[in-house]
Amino acid sequence: MITKSLEYLRDSDDIAVTVLIGGLLLLTSPLIVPSILVLGYVSQVLRRTADGDDTPPAFEAWSDLLVEGVKGFVVTLVYSLVPLVVLVVAAFLGVGAAILGSGGSTGGVLGGVIGGTLALVLALAAFVVSLVGLYVTPAALAAVASSGRLGDGFAFGALWTVVSKRAYATGWLTAAVVVLGGALVVGVLSVVPILGTIAGLFVQFYALVAAAAIIGWTWTDVRPVTSDTAEPDPAERPAV
Repeated sequence: MITKSLEYLRDSDDIAVTVLIGGLLLLTSPLIVPSILVLGYVSQVLRRTADGDDTPPAFEAWSDLLVEGVKGFVVTLVYSLVPLVVLVVAAFLGVGAAILGSGGSTGGVLGGVIGGTLALVLALAAFVVSLVGLYVTPAALAAVASSGRLGDGFAFGALWTVVSKRAYATGWLTAAVVVLGGALVVGVLSVVPILGTIAGLFVQFYALVAAAAIIGWTWTDVRPVTSDTAEPDPAERPAV
C-alpha cells in the first residue's frame, strides 16, 4: 500500500502544479488560511479514495476547499486541545508543588510531594491522550470528509467501531510510516540552509497526501455501516 500511495499523485496529469501549490501553501501556513486550504485538499483526497476514485483532486473551487478545510481544522484542533489542557493543568500543579516544597515545613514538603506526584500522573495522562488523539484524528477527518457533517468527527460510538478494527490500525501504521519517511527526507534536506527547508515543504505535502490516500482506502473497509431504510408505516404495510 505504501508504493501505491507514493504513486497516487504521480498518476495525476497536474502533479507539478498540485505539488507546487501544496508546497507554497505549507510555506505560508503560519497565516492559518493556507493550512486550512491544505486540510481542505486532504479532505477531498480522503473522500475520493474512500469512494473508490483514485484520481487526485485539483486545487480549484477554492471556496469548497476552504469550507472543508475549516471542518478539518476544527476536528484537528479539538483532538489536539484535550491533551494540551491536561498538560497545562499538570504544569500548574508542578509549579505549585515546587513552591510548597520550597517552604521547608513538613506540611509544605508533604503537599509538594502530593502535588508533584499528581502533576506527573497528569503529564503521563496527557501523553497517553495525545497518542489516542493522533490515532483517532485520521478516522474523524475521514468521517467528516465522507459525510460532510462536522458532528461525525465527534460521534465517538461510531468512531470506536472504526478505530478498534485491525484494518484501521494497519492502515494508520502504514500512513504513519509514510509521514515519518517524509519527515526523514525533510530532515535531510534541511541540512541545506533555506533552499533545503523550502524543498522539504513540497516533500512534506507529497507525503501528507500519500498518507491521506492510505487512510481513505482504509476507510472504504472500516467505515461504519448505516442504513437509511425506514420501517414502513402501518397504513403502508400490505394486508395479509
